[in-house]
Amino acid sequence: MKIFITLNRMKPILVLLALMVSLQSNGQTSVRENPTAGGVVNPKDESKDPDVRKGVFFITPFYEISYFDNLKLVSHTNYYTEPEGEFAYVYNDEEIKSYNDHYGTEYHSSMAGLKVGYQVLDGLGVSAYVGVNHFFFQSWVSQENTQTFNADYPAITLGVSADYMKNINDRLKALALVSCNFTTTGSVEVTNTTGLDVVSSSLNSMFWAVDLVMAYKVKKFLPYAGVGFMQQFVNPITTEELIIQDDNGANFTEKTKFDSHYQGLAFYGFAGLEYSFSQKLSIYMRSSFPNPFRVNTGIKIIL
Repeated sequence: MKIFITLNRMKPILVLLALMVSLQSNGQTSVRENPTAGGVVNPKDESKDPDVRKGVFFITPFYEISYFDNLKLVSHTNYYTEPEGEFAYVYNDEEIKSYNDHYGTEYHSSMAGLKVGYQVLDGLGVSAYVGVNHFFFQSWVSQENTQTFNADYPAITLGVSADYMKNINDRLKALALVSCNFTTTGSVEVTNTTGLDVVSSSLNSMFWAVDLVMAYKVKKFLPYAGVGFMQQFVNPITTEELIIQDDNGANFTEKTKFDSHYQGLAFYGFAGLEYSFSQKLSIYMRSSFPNPFRVNTGIKIIL
């Protein structure tokens, strides 16, 4: 399995760790001073989990890598511009099945972003995030041919998410995580081993995921494991041009635009670990496996 991670792409993790260390000293004690009594008192019981109380704001810088294999072609249309006019050809069910039987499709991404969230209810938080995404998409993968898309600059990525935590007892907790992400770019580099020249291209991708997990708190650690479901959508569009001569001998630019839609559906395992440095600072790492394979790590800062 190919996971494209370079040292440059690991820089966001190093930045997160540096921020975590710098903020740790500001909130490490679990008690507060009482200026009137001149001593210290224990915080209220509700402050044991301040990050899940209603009305709390939080920010989370994060970094995520993702790999989804065996995406399926669901529709494909060729748009032709020729001397005779313009027309379209839509793949029928048999042709789509033939692609899925004989070719492979895979999508990779590495995303860095900043999430801002708010606890609308005790245990229920909603958030939105923005970031940049480097992606790598391959279609028509076979021994004879592979068409590859690479972002030639970081693509903008946007997302929303919600999480809910329910305390079953002092240690055991139930977690539900829902997320949705959209990435779009209008300028990608395309490599096609068939030798055809691609003059323009774009790619849109979107996924949504639901994770249901159980967690068990051990001092400052919160390990959790469970299952999830994800849908991944990818829409690459490419245009090829060829100079030909029409019936009158004049040069004519023949265009062909390929518009494909791919989709992946998967159930997977999910696991994670969160460590609290203080009541307002924690670091986490989450992963799904085996397909899609995702790793998300970040720092949660309570404001």
